[in-house]
Parts: sequence; C-alpha cells; structure tokens
Amino acid sequence: MDKIFKIGIFGLAANEQSTLASIFKLAASNSRKYQIVNPTERDTSDIALVDHDDEDAVTEWRNFSSNNSQIPVVFVTKTTPEAADSTEVYLRRPLTLKRVLETLDKMVMDVYQYIPGVVIDDEEILEETNATLFSAVKNHKQNFGVKALVVDDSLAVRKSMDLLLGQYGIEIEFAETGEEALEYIEGSLCDIIFLDLVLPGIDGYKVCKEIKANKEAKHIPIIMLTGKGSYFDKIKGTMAGANLYLTKPVEQEQLKEVINEYLPNLN
Repeated sequence: MDKIFKIGIFGLAANEQSTLASIFKLAASNSRKYQIVNPTERDTSDIALVDHDDEDAVTEWRNFSSNNSQIPVVFVTKTTPEAADSTEVYLRRPLTLKRVLETLDKMVMDVYQYIPGVVIDDEEILEETNATLFSAVKNHKQNFGVKALVVDDSLAVRKSMDLLLGQYGIEIEFAETGEEALEYIEGSLCDIIFLDLVLPGIDGYKVCKEIKANKEAKHIPIIMLTGKGSYFDKIKGTMAGANLYLTKPVEQEQLKEVINEYLPNLN
C-alpha cells in the first residue's frame, strides 16, 4: 500500500524547491512517496526541511516548532557544522536524488518505523507498515559470526535483503557484479550466497560454476535469485551448482525456510 509523507519547507530557494519537487516526482513509482505541502499547511507535515544556512528560515522554524515539536526536522546546509548535535539530521547541498531520498527514507524508518516490506523484486520493492519487522531489525541486528554475500545490481534488492537478513543477526556483504563476487570469494569466505542470475558482465550461472569449482568455497550454499521462472532456467541453475533456485519476488516465509535449512544454528 502506498504511503505519502508530507514535507514542510522552511527557507530554500525556488530552484531548490523545484529540484525537490522533481525528485519526489521521479520517486512517485515507489510505495513510499514524498509531497511538499503549502506553507499554510506545514503543521500537517511529517518532516520539516529547514535551510540551516538561512538565519530567517531557522528563526521561522524555531517559532513554528514551539507549537509543533513532534515534527522531526532535517537541516539543509552546504557544510555540516563541526559542533553539530549527534541527534540532528543534516542534508548536504547540492540536493541530489540519492542524498535526498536516502536522508528522508532513513528519517521515516527511524521516526515512523516505516520500512520496505518483505517482498523482493528487481522492478519494485513492495512496502508495508510493519513495526514488528522494524523492531526486529533495529534491536536484534547483531553479528553472530555468520556472514552472507548478496550479489545483485539492484540497489532496492540489496537494501531489502539487508533488512530481511538483519533480523537473523547476519553480517552482510554486497557485490553488484559477478566479477566483484568472485573477487570477494578469493579474499574472504562467507556462510551463504544470494546470487542474482542476471548481472552486468558475467551472469549468475558462471559465477556459481566458478565458486563451486573453488576448493575453498565450494561448500558454500548458493541461493539463486532471479525474475525468471522457467523450468529450463531452474535446471540450468541446478547444473551450475546452485543449492536452491528462488524466483523473485521472494517472500519472507521463503527466506525463513532457507535460513532454517542452510543456517540452522541461527534459530
């Protein structure tokens, strides 16, 4: 289900507000959306964006916050103050899509306990308000000495896997290409590998074959993740040495079954 978070603006030049509007428009296909509210409606905001480099804007926000202290704030600045309070959140200029969305996404996770849900897909990460999952990730993400390697060129998939695997206290490493995965395996081993089939450069089949041909790494279970679901693809994955072949989207319950089978000591 889609969720819209309202953004109240204090200060910021017209061109920066236009940039924000464009970023929010580009992110409109996500389940988590952001929307700038009119100045007269800022008391309905979920997050306040305050121009930290504009004294008038900071003063306006302080007066506003005296009656709206529940609204979390992100300070927009060219340079983060050296003496900044560790609890304060800063968004550095220039405003880029990556900076803006990463900052706001973290804010809604920390403050509103709203995180990506439990469905993984190359095209889309379905989201849901799931305070239980959030609490598990936030409070129980410990390192039990178990390490997973997630190989996928999709940032959305990597983020979602980070959240899902974090529930089990697994230390997670990431690779965006097959080459990076093989380079990682040469220098360090892990306990399980989640490997996308379609990758830039060499594909998941070849990566799987090379890992299974490595005397030191061949024991590592490889779980292939892919958007393809034909019988031929599954046979090909099995022949490459994959231990399990999951078609995306992968649900949390399926991931739990994988953990139970290949990493039983985590339960």
